[in-house]
This record gives sequence, structure tokens and C-alpha cells, in this order.
Amino acid sequence: MLSPLNVDLENLLLDPNNPRFSELGEELNSVAEIRFADPKVQSHTFDKMRDQRFDVNELRDTIKTLGFLPMDRIVVRPWKVESEPLKYVVIEGNRRVTALKWLVQLHENGKETFSGDRLNNLKRLECLVLDDKLAPASAMLVLPGLRHVSGIKEWGPYQKAKTVHALRKSGMSQQEAAQSLGLSTRAANSAYRCFLALENMKANDEYGEATEPRMYSYFEEIFKRPDVKNWLAWSDETEAFTQTDRLNEFYGWIVPSGEDGSGQPKLPEAKDVRDLASIVTDESALSVLRGPDGSMSRALARYQVDHPEDWFPKVMAATAALKTLTPDMLRNMDEPTVKALDDLKGRIEQAQNDRTQLMGKG
Repeated sequence: MLSPLNVDLENLLLDPNNPRFSELGEELNSVAEIRFADPKVQSHTFDKMRDQRFDVNELRDTIKTLGFLPMDRIVVRPWKVESEPLKYVVIEGNRRVTALKWLVQLHENGKETFSGDRLNNLKRLECLVLDDKLAPASAMLVLPGLRHVSGIKEWGPYQKAKTVHALRKSGMSQQEAAQSLGLSTRAANSAYRCFLALENMKANDEYGEATEPRMYSYFEEIFKRPDVKNWLAWSDETEAFTQTDRLNEFYGWIVPSGEDGSGQPKLPEAKDVRDLASIVTDESALSVLRGPDGSMSRALARYQVDHPEDWFPKVMAATAALKTLTPDMLRNMDEPTVKALDDLKGRIEQAQNDRTQLMGKG
């Protein structure tokens, strides 16, 4: 299935549909195979790979200092379009190939000068060629997945989940998909559900256009919070949340507000789902969040008024702790401790202001 072959760098095509590009908020599988070798497609892919999130500049500098050490050979497949000479699409090693092309470009522009031997080290590579006629379709995902899902320069959660989903849809069982990527079955199943939930949002008529890969983290938090998961009523049978009215409401809380989409979401960060779990079964607090000027801080303030048993003992404990502070302790406080006290003061003032507004509206 894999056979060694020496390939010239100029005959290696960066993958325009690299799963890494989801980190840039892009859809995958958007470039047709026949266009892979187009100079503008390759130039655009090269520029995207040099985004600071992929740390290719560090890899470039390491190769410049040490030379290219092919301990982990680059994995490629034949390009599905006949060409002379033959060209190959990089499956595993797009960062390394980008770094090599970058160094060669710097040499050709006169910004670096390498000897003939150094250039040959950069331009003539030992690769492993995947015979995609013999290999299962899932191999395209498994080979890079084994390295990136559980290894070096780890893929983000969204890329992991997309890979798990693709393997499951290719016919693999839950256990096979997990084992192929070095994940536990539980972790793979969780990633699979989160990916489905995000895809369902993407298919939503009202909120689909506002869906971004970064929102995957919101659904990770949902599946960690049984109260929120049950409130939205996830079904493994239908692979979707079944409380559609509540689901649309949740979508509205995580996308930018306002007709022009420039306003702050009611849940600006995925971690806000943790606070949602506190109030999701309390209609009084939810009604505050649903209001035109509703926010999570105001909803929590309403919840705390109605449920003093949840927070009042903690306030009393903090009060008791503050009473124990001696003058020496106050004088010797370090900066993080002083900041913590300032944060506490700010939270108390915010809670008091929220309560005043709530009581005024009551």
C-alpha cells in the first residue's frame, strides 16, 4: 500500500483541501482535484499554510539550521490527473513541504544562499507513495490522523471530529474509527456527536450562514453538561437535538446579535454554556436571558436571588476569610492576590447593580 520513491519538490502538490484549513474558518473539499496543480491554487494554498497558527516559520528555521532530516517520510498519493512529469499530492507532511518550498523560494529570491548540496537536500525528497487503488478510502484520513489527532502538531478538536465522522460514514464501526486514530471509543463518540451538532446548525435555514468551525466548542460544552444536553434533548437515533424551538433559541445566543451581525452574542464564549447549565431549568432566570437586554450575568443574578442556598454559604465563607486578614498580611499581599480582591470587588458591584435593575423592573 505504501512504497518508497524519490520525488522532486517541484512535483509535490500541497493539498488545497487540507483539514488544517478549518482552523481558518473555511469549508473543506472545496477545490476540485483537476485544479490542484493550477499555479494560483498552489500559491493560495502555500500562503494559507504560512499562517502563524501552523508554526511553519519555526519549522522552516529548524530545517535551515539542521537541514531536512527525513526521519518521518512525507506520504503522498499520485495526482489523479495525467501529467508529465508525474505529480503527487501531499497527504501527510504539508507543513514540511511548505517549509521546504519557502526555503527554496528565499534562495531563488536571493534572500538566502544555499550550496548545491544543501539545495539538493531541500529539493529531492524520499517519500512514501500511497497506492490509492489498493488502499481503502479511509487511509487518506487515517494516515495524517494518526500523526495529528494523537501526535505531533496536534489537530484541533474540530479537525479530529471531522475525521472521526468521515471514518464512521465510510463504514467503520465506532470502535474501528476510534482505534484508527488512537482515540478512546468514548472520546471518538463524543467528537462524532459534537460534529453532527455543528453540521445540523450549518444546515439551519436561519443560522446556517453564521455557523463557524470555532462554534464546535459550544457543542463540546453542551455534551459535558447533562442539564443543557437534556434541555435540548439529544437523540442518538436521529443524530440531532429534538427540542427544535430551544435549539433555535440557543443558536441565537451564540451568533452575533443585531440585524447587521455586529452585536455581542448573549453567550460570547463556549465556556458560557457552563453558566447556562446553572439556569437552564429555572424559567425565571431564562426569561431574563431571553429579554431584549438579557445577559448571562443578569440571568445568573436572578437565579441567585431565587436560590440563595446555592451561593449564600460561599459568600459567608469569603466574608469569614476576609475577616482573618491581619495588617501584616494586607501589607505583604502580592500582585495576583490584590488583583483577585479587585476582581471580587468588581463582581460584587456588578451583582448589586444587576439586582437593582432587576428589582426596578419587577
